[in-house]
Amino acid sequence: MSVMPPVLRPPAPRRPKAKAKAKTDGPSAFPGRARQRWLRPLSPRTDLGTAALVAAVVAVLAQIPLLTNRFFYLWDDSAAEFLPVWHRIGQDLLAGHWNPLVPDMWNGGNLAAEALFGIWNPLVLLDAVLTAGSGDLLVAAIIIKTQFLVILTVGVYAVCREYRAGRAAAAVVAVALPFSGFTLYFDAASWIAGLMGFAWTTHFWWSARRYMRGRLNPAVPILFGLMIVTTGNPYGLLGMVVVAIALATESLAAGDRRAVGRLGAVSAVAVSASALVFLPLVLSAGVTTRSPASGIMNTGFLVPGVGDLLNMSAPAYLPHSVSWHMSFWTVPATYLAWFIAPLVPWLDWRRVVRRPRGRIGVGLVAVVYTAATVGPSQIWLFRWPLRLIEYAYLGLCVIVALALTGTPRTDQARRRAAATAVIIVIGGYLSWSAQPAQAVTVIVATALVGTLSWLMVRRLRSGRPLARLLVAGTVAVLGFQAMAFPDNRNVTDWHPQHDVASMRSHFDDLYQGNTMIVGDPLTEANRLGRRQVWHDLPGGSLLQVAGVKSLNNYTGISYRTYMRHLCMSYYGGTCQSLYSRLWRPDSDSPEKLADLLRLETVVLQTPRHLQDVLNPPAVPGKPQDKPLTFPTGWEVRRLDDHTMILHREQALPWPDGRVSYTAPGLQVRADRVGGDGVGETIRYTGAGEVRVAALLWPGWRATVDGRSVRLEGTDVGIMKVVLPPAAPGGSVLRLSFRPPGFRLGQGTALLGFLGGLAVVLLWYRRRRRLAVSALDADTSDRRSSTDS
Repeated sequence: MSVMPPVLRPPAPRRPKAKAKAKTDGPSAFPGRARQRWLRPLSPRTDLGTAALVAAVVAVLAQIPLLTNRFFYLWDDSAAEFLPVWHRIGQDLLAGHWNPLVPDMWNGGNLAAEALFGIWNPLVLLDAVLTAGSGDLLVAAIIIKTQFLVILTVGVYAVCREYRAGRAAAAVVAVALPFSGFTLYFDAASWIAGLMGFAWTTHFWWSARRYMRGRLNPAVPILFGLMIVTTGNPYGLLGMVVVAIALATESLAAGDRRAVGRLGAVSAVAVSASALVFLPLVLSAGVTTRSPASGIMNTGFLVPGVGDLLNMSAPAYLPHSVSWHMSFWTVPATYLAWFIAPLVPWLDWRRVVRRPRGRIGVGLVAVVYTAATVGPSQIWLFRWPLRLIEYAYLGLCVIVALALTGTPRTDQARRRAAATAVIIVIGGYLSWSAQPAQAVTVIVATALVGTLSWLMVRRLRSGRPLARLLVAGTVAVLGFQAMAFPDNRNVTDWHPQHDVASMRSHFDDLYQGNTMIVGDPLTEANRLGRRQVWHDLPGGSLLQVAGVKSLNNYTGISYRTYMRHLCMSYYGGTCQSLYSRLWRPDSDSPEKLADLLRLETVVLQTPRHLQDVLNPPAVPGKPQDKPLTFPTGWEVRRLDDHTMILHREQALPWPDGRVSYTAPGLQVRADRVGGDGVGETIRYTGAGEVRVAALLWPGWRATVDGRSVRLEGTDVGIMKVVLPPAAPGGSVLRLSFRPPGFRLGQGTALLGFLGGLAVVLLWYRRRRRLAVSALDADTSDRRSSTDS
């Protein structure tokens, strides 16, 4: 049988393609692949490359605020509390110690109960070592803040990509969110614990969702969840819970109950560490001014309005709200990104709601946090709703990224352009009406947004790439805000000394031993100038950096009796009447208060020129003020316009310990603090009362020759022990500290570790089973093909 050769047919002539007519009246204006690339991805073509580029861009942009204010990241709480305490923690770690309590820091030394210092978080501990090793608080602050801004931007990008937003769209919002008003001016500049919790929440979101889809090892969301919990920021923990609820809602809507179970497992493992982190705070509340039973109230403090949120694209809008020092915010706290509102008329919002079941969690996060942002000023431990605005903006940014991924709407282009113009004008007017004195700033900001929006509209109508313009606009607006609003004057500018070596050389001989500052540095700073006053009277916990054992420290959980007895504020300022009370017997002791506290240096901040205090001028018709007197046994070591320093002439007994008073009939033979600076060993004979100059935080334990004895607190809050009669050769009192709830926290953390290990092993087992099933199916198909 012959086989006919195939017929070779000449190829048909190609018809010339007609040139497509450009359209500007609908989504089809972007033909072919251009319809999917109107935003145009940035140079990298992979997620890893784009994330790296975004991280590099944000790391560079984070330095822009420093061009107009070099102390931008060493501001308010960061200067007064976080960096000084991290410096102390880092010093202890470098010396081989890890202490949940630093008794020498008094009211600011309960690191476990404060929680916000992140003493259980490995990255925070590394940052503490960096702070101690850098030798400069300012350098450490810049590095740490930049680090967490980068972590945040990568997390935002990953969340957007997890919801199938385009790479360019995800990159645009990922660059914008870290420089939104609250995140930059409050969290990054001051409240670093909030930034840490927020940054890790974004990573928990994308990793937990990807794990629920079976695309990621459960160890990853467990790790990010633990990073959230161990930062010690309750808002981060709240964010993890809200995100978990949103993801569970998505899975239930999709009918995937097994995914909810998987999410519950990894969330439970992460939350298992919360007892270790937060129980000391809850169980210490009885002696602090921070009560967990605060209830629900609304004083309007740091509560933005709905209208404030609608001005999220107005770079110069300064909302009115109850806050510190002023009746309005001195920075654009509710600003998000310049392009979001002007882009609203051009985006195809149908893409966002096209798959509602898979994206319901995004809307839930945005709605819940928006409602909370404009809610009561305090609910239980959570206060100041402005802190929640960045979580609401996170959900909104994901929605915007999804809308940006789709093809824009260019039909009725003139009407859309007019709508954009109206949005910009309204934002400018509201910015001016909120602060008429800022007219020039508002005009410049409105013109800047208007120019950027004009360029954006031109590119939209011509189908040209937009991503680089949106990022460039973010850079331009950030530069403008750095010049117009270089600092946040609603919070405290401590003008901190930041060079550790110079601070130590300055205070080496000036302040010796336990040091008490009498007076309020904030009051004197307003009179004499902050740099002059705070050179000798650093605010908050800054004296810790100089190696001074200061009794004045910044704290968020003030020890109630100590603070009231010394009329001390949360940042360490005191009333002037404390000076005379130091030299009188205390209310529940025959000893002077200065001796009970083992003071060796007293720094008196005078309310007026010292010569007027020493020799009050006679005023006709007014009683003569009593001249200031000096206590016996103390000498004046320095005298100037605003500071007087007294030093104890004779050394205190038991220089290696903390004993400050012994009753008649009790003899202390030796007193020594342990090498870690916490525990103490006291050898004695006789019997009676002994007082130890350290605050009686919950968690202290006392034993005499191995038997527990009761610890009591004095009126000022220091420890008091009534010792039983000593053994013939003398007895030993041992003081030790363990955070309250530590054993329970250890137990839950251990259960969490075992549970996490089980989750990971089950995941590997399931993957192996699926791989074997797939291999068997492939082998069966091959056999069937061979047989046929």
